[in-house]
Amino acid sequence: MEGKVVPVPVASEELPAGFSLRHKLYGHNNIIYQVAWSPNGRTLASASADRSVRLWDAHYGRLLHDPIGQGDYVFSVAWSPDGRLLASGCYDETIRLTDGVTGLPVRDLTGHDGPVYNVAWSPDGRYLASASYDHTIRVWDSHNDWQCRVLEGHSDWVMSVAWSPDGLTLASGSRDETICFWDMNRGTMFRKLKGHNDIVNSVVWSPDGLMLASASDDQTIRLWDAASGRLHTLLEGHTGLVLYACFSPDGRLLASKSRDNTVRLWRAGSWEQIATLKEPMTSDFNRGLAFHPHMPMLATLSAGERMIRIWNLDDAALLGMDASADTWHYRNAKVILVGDSGVGKSGLGLALTGRPWVKTGSTHGCRIWTFASEDVTLPDGRQETRETLLWDLAGQPGYRQTNQLHLNEVSVALVVFDASNEERPLAGVQHWDRALRQALRRQGDSALPLTKYLIAARLDQGGVPMWHSRLQNIVRTMNFDGYFETSAKEGWQIAELIEAIREGIQWDVLPRVSSNELFQTIRQFVIEEKKSGHILSTVTDLYRLFCHTSPDLTTADLRARFDTCLSRMENRALLRRLRFGNYVLLQPELLDAYASDLVDAAHNAPGGLGTVSEADALDGRFISPSHSRQLDKEQQRLLLIATVEELVRHEIVLKEPTDVGTDLIFPSQFTREWPNLTELPGQTLRFTFEGPVLNIYAVLVIRLAHSQLYNKKEMYKNAATFTATVGGTCGIYLQELEEGQGEIILFFDEKASEATRYQFEDYVSVHLKRRALPGSIHRERLYNCEKCGISITEEQVNARRRIGHTIMHCPVCEKPISLLDREERLAEPVPSAIAAIDRAADAQRDKASAELILKGKITASDYDVLLCHNESDAEAVQALAEQLQERGILPWLPENGRALSEDDLANMKAVAVCVGQGKVPWNNPETVKYLQQFVSQAAGPFILIALPGCPAAKRFPDGVLNVNWRDRQPEGIDLLAAYIAAERKHDVSNR
Repeated sequence: MEGKVVPVPVASEELPAGFSLRHKLYGHNNIIYQVAWSPNGRTLASASADRSVRLWDAHYGRLLHDPIGQGDYVFSVAWSPDGRLLASGCYDETIRLTDGVTGLPVRDLTGHDGPVYNVAWSPDGRYLASASYDHTIRVWDSHNDWQCRVLEGHSDWVMSVAWSPDGLTLASGSRDETICFWDMNRGTMFRKLKGHNDIVNSVVWSPDGLMLASASDDQTIRLWDAASGRLHTLLEGHTGLVLYACFSPDGRLLASKSRDNTVRLWRAGSWEQIATLKEPMTSDFNRGLAFHPHMPMLATLSAGERMIRIWNLDDAALLGMDASADTWHYRNAKVILVGDSGVGKSGLGLALTGRPWVKTGSTHGCRIWTFASEDVTLPDGRQETRETLLWDLAGQPGYRQTNQLHLNEVSVALVVFDASNEERPLAGVQHWDRALRQALRRQGDSALPLTKYLIAARLDQGGVPMWHSRLQNIVRTMNFDGYFETSAKEGWQIAELIEAIREGIQWDVLPRVSSNELFQTIRQFVIEEKKSGHILSTVTDLYRLFCHTSPDLTTADLRARFDTCLSRMENRALLRRLRFGNYVLLQPELLDAYASDLVDAAHNAPGGLGTVSEADALDGRFISPSHSRQLDKEQQRLLLIATVEELVRHEIVLKEPTDVGTDLIFPSQFTREWPNLTELPGQTLRFTFEGPVLNIYAVLVIRLAHSQLYNKKEMYKNAATFTATVGGTCGIYLQELEEGQGEIILFFDEKASEATRYQFEDYVSVHLKRRALPGSIHRERLYNCEKCGISITEEQVNARRRIGHTIMHCPVCEKPISLLDREERLAEPVPSAIAAIDRAADAQRDKASAELILKGKITASDYDVLLCHNESDAEAVQALAEQLQERGILPWLPENGRALSEDDLANMKAVAVCVGQGKVPWNNPETVKYLQQFVSQAAGPFILIALPGCPAAKRFPDGVLNVNWRDRQPEGIDLLAAYIAAERKHDVSNR
């Protein structure tokens, strides 16, 4: 029977066209994490949580050897190109090399400081790359005794690595939501792709190396142009986390595997979904999907991910399938109107979108209008919808910090100034030009090409009060692509500007979205609700309204698709899902308006302290009456909590406890002047830079205040001082030299050691490199006499250094002044504090964010977990609940003896049964029934918790999430919090 294929009948399962089952491979007794074909296609390797790798004869469907034992769970397996070695990545931080023929171990590679999630061989077989929990990639050299080099650049777990077909580039995907490209000749990162909104689980190259596919927890697959780094196509359709994707060897098919319990096939080129295979799964680490290297076959999983299924694929049937009827292709372009308040943006927006001119007030937050929507026929005959949205961003100073969040993925920017302003006609132009350039820099290689026009508005109220030669110079030096003199009221040059906008959008380089008709139907429903003025709704209520308006839709997974579509619309800023209460905000510009009101309140705070009370802020005491209409008090409070949480998360606001509550401190809004600004003591360093000056300064101050190395001491207008934990005062003084250009001066008192100064200077320097415009940063060491303040010029310093001197005496008091700089000033090497400051700042930011999310949950009665417990364990469970709240998780503790009802569990996200010294925490049959129902419906995580007093010998059932908190260790709470949040990458098969 050599070469003969015998299909295996599949009972009670509707298979997609083009699929027939060849083999079922049984043997593993725990979840299989990955499968991989040998290069010759004769053997299939499988890696499992049962701590083994198994090798299968793919033709006969039988096990070749005894299981290859490993020290712990095996996440990944990969064959060397010659098939002689098999590499496997394990939870125990090791990589095991196994003989691919005999199955005998060859050696273990050690060095990672955390589980190894993925391994991949270079095409020539010389190098093995490994991705780990420790945030690093290691590249092991088989020609040099397996020595390795470490690649660092991700800020969280590295989930996946993949070599380009030519072996010159390594791609990596991470929990930090980014993809990195590494030049493997130099061992350096040369590109970072941003676009996913959640964990990047896997990356894979197309066989021709022209494209990289990435699968993410954001429920999408993204296809990136490998040469430019730009997003090429976004695939929508999955309704759960997308765990893995892979190309067929000929590149004509892409397969994807998702937590929505499906494997889907996509036709490359048209990117239409052509097949869906049902595949229930429980693990979120799963890469159990692999095309055969030579034959039309696909390996997938089944039976609780403990069985492998090998499918024969009918390429002709699959590739010939007409999927156009259910596929919807579209592209979005974003056009923004920016400029200072009162320059005429809103009137211009009305004219550009075909609305009649009316006198308008200043925009608060932002307005989003449809500029154009049209269907075009592509060269291959397919239809594509192209939609252009026009964003009118508020220009008041209070909005500048929040508006920075809306400058991504812009195709055309209209920078508007008021031509009738005789005093400062170009006010704001330079600021917005630099803000746009900084936004491009922040997006890196994934940024879209930007067309930028300079717009003179309100020409009907007077001509441009400046020479045209000056305007043309501004257009040239700031790289504007055109200049228009307009009047929205009279319609002057409106038609020409509309045509210029259309021509400025480079549709061919905008990412194409491949979706389906149902997503389009849901999207249109939500847009109509937005137009009707609907502001805030729970997702459930919005879904019910959708079902009422579309009674003919009976898709089995309609709710999941509805939720997914909302997520996609949120990614395009058309709505906002609050981080509590299951609410969706259909008018997200309200958060910007509330943020501006809070910024204004801080700016006008008594004593110039730039501070408002958190309690007053959340009670709405600073909100403009025009922003509080149409909302009741509870809805307004929910939105205010969401607003403050967003300001905290983006490090615009610093939360600080006081004797009477909590203050919200806006470092950029202090108006209290430094007492003796002309005599700033101990100046040592000056940085000049370009970019969003106040944003850069505010984030720097907040991160230093959270650093745990420096404690906030005093704040003034554009100045802040900090006390170092080891002693001494460090300070920052900001000057805005002109729009979009700033200067930061660092100063210290005499108690600050050279090591303290060096670490402080080092962090400020790195912060500016991260956030200011590239090439705009200039660093200048200031040489001053600490006794009398006399300054030494740079020319004098350079002259002394050229003849070998490292000190110079003050010309007034003759005190010696050191001429050393940077590391020269240190008596001994000082370790960098950058990573420690970043970790502490991130942790404090996340803690403050979690506190606000918890407030929102309490307001909305949005419980995360039900804690079932016995009365005798009440003290331990209460302590457990308090620690969960510190992590932003709201538990519900039912009264002892109270029977649970179906309604109690209807909206509960997780259930935890606490087992301590008492008996089982229920004695009511109804309670047991509803708990069993919760588990059987997989309504959410079901967790068993061992409390203090729980017998050490007590064992919990296999396959059930469990947490050991007998010793009240924080690690147990961290794991429990991850389980409750259904936060994947922690489950590790219920470790």
